[in-house]
Amino acid sequence: MKMLPGCIPCLVKMSITTARIGRGNQDQIYRSAKAALKILHQGDFNFPAPYFSAPILRAVEGVLKSKDPFEHPKRISNQAGIKLAKELGIPYVEKGRDQKERIFRALRASIAGNIADYAVVPDLEGKIEDKLREAFKLEFSWLDFERFLQKLAKARKVLYICDNAGEIAFDRILIEELSKLGKKVMVSVKSGPALNDALMADALMVGLDRIDGVKLITTGQAMMGVDLKSAGKEFQQAFKEADLILAKGQANFECLAGRDGKIFFLTLIKCQALEEKLGLKKGSAIFASGEMVIKKVERLKG
Repeated sequence: MKMLPGCIPCLVKMSITTARIGRGNQDQIYRSAKAALKILHQGDFNFPAPYFSAPILRAVEGVLKSKDPFEHPKRISNQAGIKLAKELGIPYVEKGRDQKERIFRALRASIAGNIADYAVVPDLEGKIEDKLREAFKLEFSWLDFERFLQKLAKARKVLYICDNAGEIAFDRILIEELSKLGKKVMVSVKSGPALNDALMADALMVGLDRIDGVKLITTGQAMMGVDLKSAGKEFQQAFKEADLILAKGQANFECLAGRDGKIFFLTLIKCQALEEKLGLKKGSAIFASGEMVIKKVERLKG
Protein backbone atom coordinates (compact mmCIF):
# COMPACT_ATOMS: atom_id res chain seq x y z
CA MET A 1 0.00 0.00 0.00
CA LYS A 2 1.69 3.22 -1.11
CA MET A 3 1.94 6.31 1.08
CA LEU A 4 -1.36 8.10 1.70
CA PRO A 5 -1.28 11.94 1.93
CA GLY A 6 -2.50 11.78 5.53
CA CYS A 7 0.54 9.69 6.46
CA ILE A 8 2.92 12.63 5.94
CA PRO A 9 1.93 14.64 9.05
CA CYS A 10 1.75 11.40 11.06
CA LEU A 11 5.38 10.59 10.25
CA VAL A 12 6.46 14.05 11.35
CA LYS A 13 4.39 13.62 14.52
CA MET A 14 6.15 10.26 15.04
CA SER A 15 9.51 12.03 15.11
CA ILE A 16 8.22 14.54 17.66
CA THR A 17 6.64 11.83 19.83
CA THR A 18 9.85 9.80 19.77
CA ALA A 19 11.92 12.83 20.76
CA ARG A 20 9.56 13.64 23.62
CA ILE A 21 9.41 10.08 24.93
CA GLY A 22 13.21 9.98 24.64
CA ARG A 23 13.23 13.06 26.92
CA GLY A 24 14.62 15.39 24.31
CA ASN A 25 14.76 19.11 25.00
CA GLN A 26 12.93 21.64 22.83
CA ASP A 27 15.88 22.07 20.47
CA GLN A 28 16.17 18.31 19.98
CA ILE A 29 12.44 18.03 19.30
CA TYR A 30 12.65 20.73 16.62
CA ARG A 31 15.73 19.09 15.07
CA SER A 32 13.95 15.73 15.04
CA ALA A 33 10.96 17.22 13.21
CA LYS A 34 13.23 18.95 10.68
CA ALA A 35 15.07 15.67 10.04
CA ALA A 36 11.75 13.93 9.36
CA LEU A 37 10.64 16.69 6.98
CA LYS A 38 13.93 16.46 5.07
CA ILE A 39 13.64 12.67 4.70
CA LEU A 40 10.04 12.98 3.52
CA HIS A 41 10.94 15.76 1.08
CA GLN A 42 13.50 13.48 -0.56
CA GLY A 43 11.35 10.34 -0.39
CA ASP A 44 9.42 8.29 -2.93
CA PHE A 45 5.76 8.24 -1.90
CA ASN A 46 5.09 5.12 -3.95
CA PHE A 47 6.40 3.14 -0.97
CA PRO A 48 4.29 2.37 2.14
CA ALA A 49 4.47 4.91 4.95
CA PRO A 50 6.20 2.51 7.40
CA TYR A 51 9.20 2.32 5.03
CA PHE A 52 10.03 5.88 6.06
CA SER A 53 10.15 4.94 9.75
CA ALA A 54 13.66 3.51 9.67
CA PRO A 55 15.52 6.59 8.36
CA ILE A 56 13.38 8.95 10.45
CA LEU A 57 13.88 6.97 13.65
CA ARG A 58 17.62 6.63 13.05
CA ALA A 59 17.80 10.42 12.60
CA VAL A 60 15.88 11.05 15.84
CA GLU A 61 18.03 8.56 17.74
CA GLY A 62 21.07 10.43 16.46
CA VAL A 63 19.68 13.75 17.69
CA LEU A 64 18.87 12.25 21.10
CA LYS A 65 22.05 10.14 21.24
CA SER A 66 19.82 7.27 22.34
CA LYS A 67 19.77 3.77 20.90
CA ASP A 68 16.20 3.05 22.03
CA PRO A 69 14.03 6.00 23.19
CA PHE A 70 11.13 3.63 23.91
CA GLU A 71 13.07 1.26 26.16
CA HIS A 72 11.28 2.35 29.36
CA PRO A 73 7.73 2.47 27.89
CA LYS A 74 8.23 -0.99 26.40
CA ARG A 75 9.21 -2.41 29.78
CA ILE A 76 6.10 -0.84 31.37
CA SER A 77 3.95 -2.24 28.54
CA ASN A 78 5.36 -5.74 28.99
CA GLN A 79 4.73 -5.68 32.74
CA ALA A 80 1.13 -4.52 32.25
CA GLY A 81 0.63 -6.98 29.41
CA ILE A 82 1.85 -9.97 31.43
CA LYS A 83 -0.36 -9.00 34.38
CA LEU A 84 -3.53 -8.40 32.38
CA ALA A 85 -3.05 -11.34 30.02
CA LYS A 86 -3.04 -13.50 33.13
CA GLU A 87 -5.97 -11.70 34.80
CA LEU A 88 -8.18 -11.13 31.76
CA GLY A 89 -6.93 -12.85 28.63
CA ILE A 90 -6.32 -16.41 29.79
CA PRO A 91 -9.56 -16.74 31.83
CA TYR A 92 -11.49 -15.29 28.87
CA VAL A 93 -10.12 -17.91 26.48
CA GLU A 94 -10.61 -20.73 29.00
CA LYS A 95 -14.36 -20.03 28.88
CA GLY A 96 -14.44 -21.19 25.27
CA ARG A 97 -16.74 -24.19 24.93
CA ASP A 98 -14.80 -25.83 22.12
CA GLN A 99 -11.66 -25.41 20.02
CA LYS A 100 -13.33 -23.04 17.55
CA GLU A 101 -14.56 -20.70 20.28
CA ARG A 102 -11.18 -20.79 22.04
CA ILE A 103 -9.44 -19.66 18.85
CA PHE A 104 -11.95 -16.86 18.36
CA ARG A 105 -11.57 -15.70 21.95
CA ALA A 106 -7.79 -15.83 21.58
CA LEU A 107 -8.07 -13.57 18.53
CA ARG A 108 -10.11 -11.09 20.58
CA ALA A 109 -7.54 -11.20 23.37
CA SER A 110 -4.78 -10.56 20.85
CA ILE A 111 -6.52 -7.56 19.28
CA ALA A 112 -7.15 -6.11 22.75
CA GLY A 113 -3.38 -5.97 23.18
CA ASN A 114 -3.04 -3.82 20.06
CA ILE A 115 -4.27 -0.83 22.08
CA ALA A 116 -0.90 -0.74 23.92
CA ASP A 117 0.71 1.62 21.44
CA TYR A 118 2.79 4.55 22.70
CA ALA A 119 3.34 5.70 19.12
CA VAL A 120 -0.38 6.47 18.81
CA VAL A 121 -1.16 7.31 22.45
CA PRO A 122 2.05 8.91 23.82
CA ASP A 123 0.59 9.56 27.29
CA LEU A 124 -0.36 5.90 27.74
CA GLU A 125 1.76 5.42 30.87
CA GLY A 126 -0.54 5.27 33.87
CA LYS A 127 -3.53 4.54 31.61
CA ILE A 128 -2.41 1.33 29.95
CA GLU A 129 -4.28 -1.06 32.25
CA ASP A 130 -7.59 0.80 31.81
CA LYS A 131 -7.09 0.94 28.04
CA LEU A 132 -6.44 -2.81 27.87
CA ARG A 133 -9.51 -3.60 29.95
CA GLU A 134 -11.68 -1.44 27.67
CA ALA A 135 -10.26 -3.13 24.58
CA PHE A 136 -11.79 -6.48 25.55
CA LYS A 137 -15.18 -4.99 24.61
CA LEU A 138 -14.13 -4.48 20.97
CA GLU A 139 -16.09 -6.15 18.19
CA PHE A 140 -14.60 -6.87 14.75
CA SER A 141 -15.72 -4.57 11.93
CA TRP A 142 -14.22 -6.95 9.37
CA LEU A 143 -14.15 -10.63 10.26
CA ASP A 144 -12.94 -13.46 8.04
CA PHE A 145 -12.96 -16.16 10.71
CA GLU A 146 -14.45 -19.08 8.77
CA ARG A 147 -11.91 -18.69 5.94
CA PHE A 148 -9.17 -18.57 8.58
CA LEU A 149 -10.37 -21.81 10.18
CA GLN A 150 -10.38 -23.54 6.79
CA LYS A 151 -6.81 -22.50 6.04
CA LEU A 152 -5.64 -23.17 9.58
CA ALA A 153 -6.92 -26.77 9.40
CA LYS A 154 -4.62 -27.42 6.43
CA ALA A 155 -1.65 -25.43 7.70
CA ARG A 156 1.41 -27.08 9.20
CA LYS A 157 3.67 -24.02 9.52
CA VAL A 158 2.38 -20.64 10.73
CA LEU A 159 4.31 -17.36 10.67
CA TYR A 160 3.17 -14.87 13.32
CA ILE A 161 4.51 -11.35 12.68
CA CYS A 162 4.40 -9.45 15.97
CA ASP A 163 3.78 -5.76 16.51
CA ASN A 164 4.23 -3.92 19.83
CA ALA A 165 5.83 -4.71 23.16
CA GLY A 166 3.20 -5.34 25.83
CA GLU A 167 0.83 -6.48 23.11
CA ILE A 168 2.91 -9.61 22.67
CA ALA A 169 1.78 -10.87 26.08
CA PHE A 170 -1.70 -11.12 24.54
CA ASP A 171 -0.29 -12.53 21.30
CA ARG A 172 1.18 -15.31 23.41
CA ILE A 173 -2.36 -16.47 24.26
CA LEU A 174 -3.20 -16.91 20.57
CA ILE A 175 0.18 -18.44 19.77
CA GLU A 176 -0.34 -21.02 22.55
CA GLU A 177 -3.69 -21.99 21.05
CA LEU A 178 -2.02 -22.50 17.67
CA SER A 179 0.66 -24.60 19.37
CA LYS A 180 -1.98 -26.79 21.03
CA LEU A 181 -3.29 -27.57 17.55
CA GLY A 182 0.11 -29.02 16.70
CA LYS A 183 1.20 -26.13 14.49
CA LYS A 184 4.84 -25.14 14.14
CA VAL A 185 4.78 -21.40 14.80
CA MET A 186 7.56 -19.08 13.71
CA VAL A 187 7.21 -15.87 15.72
CA SER A 188 8.88 -12.78 14.29
CA VAL A 189 9.96 -9.61 16.11
CA LYS A 190 12.13 -6.68 15.04
CA SER A 191 15.92 -7.01 15.04
CA GLY A 192 16.41 -3.45 16.28
CA PRO A 193 14.47 -0.55 17.84
CA ALA A 194 11.46 0.77 15.93
CA LEU A 195 9.23 2.88 18.16
CA ASN A 196 7.67 0.50 20.70
CA ASP A 197 7.75 -2.56 18.44
CA ALA A 198 8.72 -5.81 20.12
CA LEU A 199 12.35 -6.94 20.06
CA MET A 200 13.80 -10.33 21.00
CA ALA A 201 14.27 -9.15 24.60
CA ASP A 202 10.55 -8.37 24.82
CA ALA A 203 9.61 -11.75 23.36
CA LEU A 204 11.77 -13.48 25.96
CA MET A 205 10.35 -11.32 28.76
CA VAL A 206 6.79 -12.52 28.06
CA GLY A 207 7.92 -16.13 27.58
CA LEU A 208 7.28 -16.71 23.88
CA ASP A 209 10.35 -18.95 23.83
CA ARG A 210 8.72 -21.29 26.36
CA ILE A 211 5.84 -22.36 24.11
CA ASP A 212 6.09 -25.81 22.50
CA GLY A 213 6.63 -25.73 18.75
CA VAL A 214 7.59 -22.04 18.66
CA LYS A 215 10.70 -20.69 17.00
CA LEU A 216 11.63 -17.03 17.55
CA ILE A 217 13.11 -15.14 14.60
CA THR A 218 13.54 -11.48 13.60
CA THR A 219 12.62 -9.58 10.48
CA GLY A 220 16.25 -8.54 10.15
CA GLN A 221 15.02 -4.94 10.18
CA ALA A 222 14.59 -2.02 12.59
CA MET A 223 11.53 -0.40 11.02
CA MET A 224 7.78 -0.32 11.45
CA GLY A 225 6.14 -3.10 9.47
CA VAL A 226 8.33 -5.16 7.16
CA ASP A 227 9.93 -4.69 3.76
CA LEU A 228 10.01 -8.15 2.19
CA LYS A 229 12.69 -7.23 -0.34
CA SER A 230 15.25 -6.20 2.26
CA ALA A 231 14.16 -8.45 5.16
CA GLY A 232 16.63 -10.93 6.64
CA LYS A 233 17.12 -14.29 4.94
CA GLU A 234 15.64 -16.21 7.88
CA PHE A 235 12.47 -14.13 7.75
CA GLN A 236 12.19 -14.40 3.97
CA GLN A 237 12.52 -18.17 4.22
CA ALA A 238 9.90 -18.32 6.98
CA PHE A 239 7.55 -16.14 4.91
CA LYS A 240 7.97 -18.42 1.90
CA GLU A 241 7.62 -21.69 3.81
CA ALA A 242 4.64 -20.70 5.97
CA ASP A 243 1.29 -22.21 5.05
CA LEU A 244 -0.47 -19.42 6.94
CA ILE A 245 0.68 -15.95 8.03
CA LEU A 246 -0.78 -13.77 10.80
CA ALA A 247 0.36 -10.16 10.42
CA LYS A 248 -0.31 -8.11 13.54
CA GLY A 249 -0.73 -4.34 13.68
CA GLN A 250 -1.37 -1.49 11.27
CA ALA A 251 2.21 -1.08 10.00
CA ASN A 252 2.33 -4.71 8.88
CA PHE A 253 -1.08 -4.20 7.26
CA GLU A 254 0.18 -1.16 5.34
CA CYS A 255 3.27 -3.02 4.14
CA LEU A 256 1.60 -6.31 3.17
CA ALA A 257 -1.97 -5.37 2.18
CA GLY A 258 -2.68 -6.13 -1.45
CA ARG A 259 -1.32 -9.64 -1.15
CA ASP A 260 -3.95 -12.37 -1.12
CA GLY A 261 -3.44 -16.03 -0.40
CA LYS A 262 -2.11 -17.02 2.99
CA ILE A 263 -1.94 -13.70 4.92
CA PHE A 264 -4.46 -12.66 7.56
CA PHE A 265 -4.33 -9.20 9.12
CA LEU A 266 -5.19 -8.56 12.76
CA THR A 267 -5.16 -4.89 13.71
CA LEU A 268 -6.92 -1.80 14.95
CA ILE A 269 -7.35 1.09 12.51
CA LYS A 270 -5.37 3.87 14.15
CA CYS A 271 -5.34 6.80 11.75
CA GLN A 272 -7.70 8.97 9.71
CA ALA A 273 -5.88 8.31 6.43
CA LEU A 274 -6.49 4.56 6.61
CA GLU A 275 -9.95 5.13 8.04
CA GLU A 276 -10.94 6.97 4.87
CA LYS A 277 -9.28 4.49 2.50
CA LEU A 278 -10.99 1.48 4.08
CA GLY A 279 -14.33 3.08 4.93
CA LEU A 280 -13.94 2.22 8.60
CA LYS A 281 -14.03 4.28 11.77
CA LYS A 282 -10.81 4.99 13.63
CA GLY A 283 -10.48 2.39 16.38
CA SER A 284 -12.18 -0.36 14.33
CA ALA A 285 -10.83 -3.87 14.75
CA ILE A 286 -10.28 -6.06 11.70
CA PHE A 287 -9.36 -9.71 11.20
CA ALA A 288 -9.25 -10.11 7.45
CA SER A 289 -7.61 -12.24 4.81
CA GLY A 290 -5.72 -10.64 1.96
CA GLU A 291 -8.64 -11.58 -0.28
CA MET A 292 -11.15 -9.78 1.91
CA VAL A 293 -9.02 -6.63 2.07
CA ILE A 294 -8.66 -6.50 -1.72
CA LYS A 295 -12.41 -6.96 -2.24
CA LYS A 296 -13.34 -4.32 0.34
CA VAL A 297 -10.96 -1.73 -1.15
CA GLU A 298 -12.09 -2.46 -4.70
CA ARG A 299 -15.72 -2.08 -3.64
CA LEU A 300 -14.99 1.36 -2.21
CA LYS A 301 -13.27 2.39 -5.45
CA GLY A 302 -16.31 1.27 -7.42
